[in-house]
Amino acid sequence: MKRVFLTGASSGIGRAIADALLARGDEVWGTSRNLERLPKVPQFHPVCLDLDDPNSVEEAFNAALADAGHFDVLINNAGSGQFGPTENLSEKEIATQFQILVFGQMQLMRLALRMMQARGEGLIINVTSLAGRLPVPFMAAYNAAKAAMASFTPIGAARFASSHCRSPTRRYLHRLQ
Repeated sequence: MKRVFLTGASSGIGRAIADALLARGDEVWGTSRNLERLPKVPQFHPVCLDLDDPNSVEEAFNAALADAGHFDVLINNAGSGQFGPTENLSEKEIATQFQILVFGQMQLMRLALRMMQARGEGLIINVTSLAGRLPVPFMAAYNAAKAAMASFTPIGAARFASSHCRSPTRRYLHRLQ
């Protein structure tokens, strides 16, 4: 059984990941900005997290960590999108997109890595998007943020290549060990 911290567990890919992890017997601390959207099932621990707020990121992770004792896996999956013509995106919309898809997720990586390094093992999975390589029209901020995380992930993986802390550059849920 793995202990997994999963962002964006209320819908879409995150909900499917949570369901798959629970089905195989793992314990999941799943996040959402709205706790009402999270499943109420055994071995699922709802965590209120707003990646747009650095204080929320730290408080949510640390509270979940205190409850779990440790995490074997961090899955950065949460996301949102700012859509529209590039010239119409405000600085605030672009900054929010990067806070949620890049800076908030990097903050979680740093928090998890400290704990994983102390334990001598761990796995971090960052769910990015093909849109980071093949940009989609009217999604400039989303495309750029996903490209940033896709670039950042292998750098982290290379840094910990000689340890038991891993951040794979290819993400396949069925390969979680």
